[in-house]
This record gives sequence, structure tokens and C-alpha cells, in this order.
Amino acid sequence: MTITTVDAFTTSADGTRIAFDLTGPARGLAPAVVAVDGVLAHRMPVTLAVASELGDRVTTLRYDRRGRGGSGDTPPYSVDREVDDIAALLQVTGPAVLLGISTGAFLALRAAADLGSLVTGVLCFEPGYDVASGEPPTDPRMIAGVEACVEAGDPGSAVELFLDVVGMPCRLVPRMRASASWADLESMAPTIAYDGRVLAAVALGRRALMCRWDLITQPVLVVHGTASAAAVAAAAGSLVAVLPAARRVTVPGHGADVPPEAMAEAVAGLLGVVSP
Repeated sequence: MTITTVDAFTTSADGTRIAFDLTGPARGLAPAVVAVDGVLAHRMPVTLAVASELGDRVTTLRYDRRGRGGSGDTPPYSVDREVDDIAALLQVTGPAVLLGISTGAFLALRAAADLGSLVTGVLCFEPGYDVASGEPPTDPRMIAGVEACVEAGDPGSAVELFLDVVGMPCRLVPRMRASASWADLESMAPTIAYDGRVLAAVALGRRALMCRWDLITQPVLVVHGTASAAAVAAAAGSLVAVLPAARRVTVPGHGADVPPEAMAEAVAGLLGVVSP
């Protein structure tokens, strides 16, 4: 694997600096993929492993969403600004496939609808919201509750509240608080509400995705494991049902731990890259 750029930055439309790294060939020498992380994550190890699997066949860009890691943040938050961040990154790579993980899948789909041909395809990995359910797309605590904790200067409670929203057993929280990663989670606490707003925008607002599925004409793969939670399987099926060019890929024997090589193979298929 060739590291072309490490710890580089680009600037979004509102002046926010967005940190990223690149693996693989320089722009124009190979097709490209941009990894869009989900809640409480930035430049995840699994996406580095995917980049390693893709090697020099693909240019892979991993970035810190605004408010996370090395990226800046400019209030007020809006989903449109996160789409602008992706647009700025696509100026670095050229047109690219978006690899959206968890809530990042819905941000990637929003970008596909908004940015058109700059997005050549979308891989939605483990999406968590069933768009056919009729249920609200996000628990109100994920926005109002988290923001209240952050404004009170208590990011740890914001993280705990989110863990409760996603069903983390209470007995595991003290162990997480004692872990080396807890400080990083607290640093990202304000961005939990950002993901809440990404999910809310699927169904709410003037430009709700539910009214714009027909704009996402790019190829879409919705990937999950056969051992994924029932809610994830339902979400995957619901997306395939509404997106014009979507298909579903299930990886036998896995849940959220789908091997990087399987994810890389799916990305390569979207990009039309032949396996080595």
C-alpha cells in the first residue's frame, strides 16, 4: 500500500478545515473512494484495513467529519455543511464512490442526491434506520438531550445518553469510561447531535431524502452480515426497495464485524476494479 498523503487538509465552503489522509495512487491515476464514518468515529481502523486491501488499485480517502479528530467546526451545524465537506474532498479525489458506515450511510446518500455525478456510487454499510417503518428517524434524546449535556459542560453524560439510546447495557458503561478511548469519545460528544440531524433529515425538512430517492441514480450497494441485528437487516431491505439502482449484499456469518476484505471487494465491484 502506497501512502500518498498523510494528515492533509482541505477547506470546506464555510471555511472549515477538514483533515484527511490518502492511500493509493494520486488523483486521476485510479478510481477513488471516500469513507464517511458514522457516529462517534473518525478514520476508523476498519477503513484503513479496507484501504490496505484495495492497495494501489484505488485511491482511498479517509477524513475526520467536522468537529472530530483534526477537523475544525463552524457553527451553526447543518447537514448541508457536511455535504459541502464531502464536495471539498471530492475536489481532492475527483469523482468517487462513498463508503458510508452506519449513520454515515445516510450522509453519503444525501451527498449522492445533492452532488450528482461527483458521486459515482454509494456503499451503505450497516445502515440503522428502516425508511419504510413510519417511525421517527432519530430518538429526540440524540439531539436535544445530547446538546443539553454538552451545553452544561458534561460531554461524558452526552456519550452515556447516546449509549443508552442505542441499547448499550448499563453494566458496560463503567468499563467504557475506564477505557483509553473514553476521552476521544467525549471529545466527539457534540457531534452525536450532528448524526441525529443527519438521520432526522431522511424524513424531515424541505429537502428530506424520502422525497428525493429518485435523484440517487448512482449504483448503491447495501451491505450487512447475516448475523446483523434485525433492525439493520430491515433497514437494508427498506433502502434497496426505494433506491432506483440499489442491491443488497449479505456477508455470511458476520454482523457489524464484516471482514475488511469483503468490504473492499464490494467497493472494488462498484468501482469496476478487477481483483489482483
